[in-house]
Amino acid sequence: MQPFNTAQLKCVIIDDDQLSIDILGNFIARNNQLTTIATYTDPIDGILAIREISDLDILFLDIGMEVSGLDVAKVIRDHVRYLIFVTGHEKYALDAFAVYCDKFIVKPVTYEKINSAIIDIIKRDSR
Repeated sequence: MQPFNTAQLKCVIIDDDQLSIDILGNFIARNNQLTTIATYTDPIDGILAIREISDLDILFLDIGMEVSGLDVAKVIRDHVRYLIFVTGHEKYALDAFAVYCDKFIVKPVTYEKINSAIIDIIKRDSR
């Protein structure tokens, strides 16, 4: 896998709560290394779209949706470079890592939590 261009990390957000998407999108917009290319409140729409994106760097994914984010991850994990769960359900942490997530962030989301996760991913990728 080629290292990604840290000037333009392409992100997608899947969360069934539009307010959560708006908050996360705001935090992503504050980081000049990230750009949100799409958001989805319907996990099925997200799956279908992500299968068509050839170079998605980061997927921010909720777990507690009509279609579980864990199931979404199983279907599309090979289509995203990094998977970050952003969820209010900390009890799913072990399950999240079983589907090879890179980070697990428990809501409420803060800029510091998101920024720390991104910094860790960028450092890991530059090694």
